[in-house]
Amino acid sequence: MQYPLPQFLTIKPKIAGPFNFRQLAYIVGGSLICVIFYFTMPVVRFLLISIPIMTVALVFAFAKIKGFPVPTILVRSFAFLFKSKTYIWRKEEKPAFSLSQSAKKPEQIEKPDITPSIGGKSRLKRVANLIEIHPK
Repeated sequence: MQYPLPQFLTIKPKIAGPFNFRQLAYIVGGSLICVIFYFTMPVVRFLLISIPIMTVALVFAFAKIKGFPVPTILVRSFAFLFKSKTYIWRKEEKPAFSLSQSAKKPEQIEKPDITPSIGGKSRLKRVANLIEIHPK
């Protein structure tokens, strides 16, 4: 039996024309601030202030950076700046790699003493151990 699966879950419902609720809120908010400035300031000062305000409102409403809306990027940026950082990975202290240690001559390599032992480990574990020690 087939069940219908919902598709396009990332598409937000449109409230007014082509705008979803968040976009409409940014545009209306910027417009209201500009209307307040229009009635309280001279025309030149109104234009100097309202153009950047509406630009910011439109960027917040429509711009995306790598698929994320600008307000989401800003919230995540401030959260990163002010939250305490958790470092999970810790580097193990190992001696530095040098060619003199790793490039030994074949006669300098010590061959391990391979003597059969009775009891303890199974034969399969011993073979696996030999493979791990001598991969060639």
